[in-house]
Amino acid sequence: IDPSAVLRVGYRRNTDDVDGAVARIRERAREVDAVVMVATYRAAAAFVRKLRDAGLRQIVTDVSAVDSDALGEDLAGSGPRYAENLFVTQIVPSPASRSGAVARFHARMTERPGVRPGFVALEGWVAASILIEGLRRAGRDLDTERLVAALEGIRDLDLGIGARISFSPKEHQGSRQVWGTLLQPDGSWRQVPLE
Repeated sequence: IDPSAVLRVGYRRNTDDVDGAVARIRERAREVDAVVMVATYRAAAAFVRKLRDAGLRQIVTDVSAVDSDALGEDLAGSGPRYAENLFVTQIVPSPASRSGAVARFHARMTERPGVRPGFVALEGWVAASILIEGLRRAGRDLDTERLVAALEGIRDLDLGIGARISFSPKEHQGSRQVWGTLLQPDGSWRQVPLE
């Protein structure tokens, strides 16, 4: 794709004022096959709702930072047409999956009343599990350098999420696994293959 052919729109940060972005997409709707967002859930929900209200049915995607659970509830609560063709890429598997890690995550979530075991909570649990492993490897005489070295020494850590975690002094990504999810009319997310 020629980068100059990609329509780029935006909205003012920390708002859900997406009217201008929707208007620009509406002007060029025939040229737009899909919309790729990087937005928090309130702005994303407002954007999708206004897109659909304008009669635009393009595929819309967002990234895991959107808070998929809040987005799904918001849009599904507005009606089934708002839940159509909305994909979110996740950096953890579905909290409804049957993986060993997710089972352990749910067991820990029962100890935290009022905390919903969704995607964002699972991301936090995975991150905390990695930190705990780093602390364990760093040992008793903990300092910043020992912790960093311990974390950068993690190779092929299997937390049970379906992707192994590895770091090095030059690689801090940990995992490059991405799970695709598709919003369902009831506000839940169905995992879909990305390949």
